[in-house]
Amino acid sequence: MVVAQKITLFERSMWIFNTIFHQIFAVVTIFILWTIFYNYMTDSYFTWHMVLATIAYVPLMGEAIILFSSDNVWTRSLDRPTKYWLHGLLLFISAVLVTAGISLMVDHNHGKHFHSTHGWTGLVSWIFVLLSQILGLAAAKSTIFAKIVPPVWIKFLHNFLGILGYVFGIVSLAYGLETRAFTSFTSKDSRTATYCVLGLATFWSLLAAFKSGFGQLKAILKRD
Repeated sequence: MVVAQKITLFERSMWIFNTIFHQIFAVVTIFILWTIFYNYMTDSYFTWHMVLATIAYVPLMGEAIILFSSDNVWTRSLDRPTKYWLHGLLLFISAVLVTAGISLMVDHNHGKHFHSTHGWTGLVSWIFVLLSQILGLAAAKSTIFAKIVPPVWIKFLHNFLGILGYVFGIVSLAYGLETRAFTSFTSKDSRTATYCVLGLATFWSLLAAFKSGFGQLKAILKRD
């Protein structure tokens, strides 16, 4: 006889909030992409810079970070190794898209792109994302480097740089939405709403990463 597991009101509430999170990211992504494709030619490097950066930071990177949360509704049934593979795959794809998006914009501006807040925050994000990718690979094989660097240090740095890369990327995206390329076709109210819900969803997606990082830091301090 199978005994049904009792689900608390708190757990149900967290699942509801998590579902709302996914819906917010979907709506924000659709809003940005619809605005881009409706107003710009699809054969433009500038268009695909905006498209690739949006897809990389909003759905892909956000989902990659939150999938370790115990409240994440669509990965609760997955085992830990599968989550690691899925996390790595989503982050790898997002890193490729960010790299391609920045490359297209650099070519579009003939090498002059990083002169604005949007540009340099995007560059900083890209650097942190790539470093996080490298450390993620090292974390997956942390036993190899155990005699040189404690595995918890590698995991903490991977987590920390990943958070920085994601946050700088979202900030860069927000500044991008304030450029003339986007403000010409959207209202101030729609952009304000986008910033608010995107900020809340970003914070929500990072809660599990913050919790994990805090645990890693405690382990490092205890070890020292």
